[in-house]
Amino acid sequence: MRSSVYVFGTDLLHEGYDAVLDNLQQRGGVDGVALSATYHDARDVFAHNPKFHVYRNEGDVAWFAPEQHRYTSGLTPRMAAAAGGVDVLSELCARTRRRGLAVDAWTIFLHNSVLATQHPDCATRNVYGDPYLTDLCPANPRVRAYCRELAGDIARYPVRRLLAESLHYRPLEHGEHHERYLIDLPAEARTLLSQCFCQHCRAAGERAGVAVEALAAAARAALEPVWLGTLPPVQTAPLLSETGQAELAKYVATRTVVVTSLVAEVRAAMAPAGVALTFIDHAGAMSHVMHGTSADDEVTASSRKLGIDPVAVAAACDEFSVLGYVDTTTRLQALLADYRNLLGPDARISVALRPLLPDCRLEENFNAKVAAVRSAHATSVEFYHYAMMPLNRLDWIRCALADQTIGESS
Repeated sequence: MRSSVYVFGTDLLHEGYDAVLDNLQQRGGVDGVALSATYHDARDVFAHNPKFHVYRNEGDVAWFAPEQHRYTSGLTPRMAAAAGGVDVLSELCARTRRRGLAVDAWTIFLHNSVLATQHPDCATRNVYGDPYLTDLCPANPRVRAYCRELAGDIARYPVRRLLAESLHYRPLEHGEHHERYLIDLPAEARTLLSQCFCQHCRAAGERAGVAVEALAAAARAALEPVWLGTLPPVQTAPLLSETGQAELAKYVATRTVVVTSLVAEVRAAMAPAGVALTFIDHAGAMSHVMHGTSADDEVTASSRKLGIDPVAVAAACDEFSVLGYVDTTTRLQALLADYRNLLGPDARISVALRPLLPDCRLEENFNAKVAAVRSAHATSVEFYHYAMMPLNRLDWIRCALADQTIGESS
């Protein structure tokens, strides 16, 4: 089972490449490092960074040197100012090669506020036509071209895998800083507001036989009580009629076709370089941000809200990554069993774990989770995140990877 730890470019620049790699290789006992080749806005608390304990990540930037001529889509990544002109991915690959460590390129695709703001015609749009300037639409031809261009650009580096994050639709939540929802927005309302009705998504729905305009009108009518403040304190009846729900289900199904075909295109763009594509199913993190979603939901419920058909996507990529961001080992085992049963015994599955809150307080809990991942016959395990974990969590990782007889504790 391969192993790696997620790192930021700032980790390498602020602590030093060799210091970080020594920690990962010697103290953590992993065989790889997953660098944020591209990353979005965030403000994080860093446990051991020598320059910052609270840091505002520069948003939507690349930690490699993009070859500008590749981006005929007109959507072009920009290098991180904090990199100071240094191609951090190239430098990391050179240093890890001498150590026998592998590099994984952790790449954010569609969650990009800069590009969505610069090119609002490429952003997702809700049923009212409002652009969500945090996300690019996977049905948009220019956006799809950008995804292929970005993947091909990164694949020219000697990386083991490209870990593709946000290569799918995203929910209403977790899009912008200081999001505010000061009226009652039940889960169904949020689902309706999460649907993209841009011209390209509408066209995809119409090609699939969806009565898109009728669905849009029904969705707007269903949302009207939300805006009027007339929803009952306990919402029992669905906002949409049965007919509307049936059309919505068909529309959601077209989103899965859009995402699956995009995953296949990205994989094809990297194939000449021999770089594997690991698709990250972000559904494992949705219980933290998607209202009405539970960590105990059936495995595909959240995935499909994001336009992900796990079976189809797993067939279109080289490895399917599950975010095991749950608190107890029992929940993790159930999650992994669901994915394994769904994808089949031969599917290549990787699992990401956090030896951090809110998932883990005790080392025993973490040990049992790593054992559960091993028992699920995962091909890889990733640990999130170097910058945010106290360095003693690397000791946890090394011990858990070495111990194959750990029992469960929660």
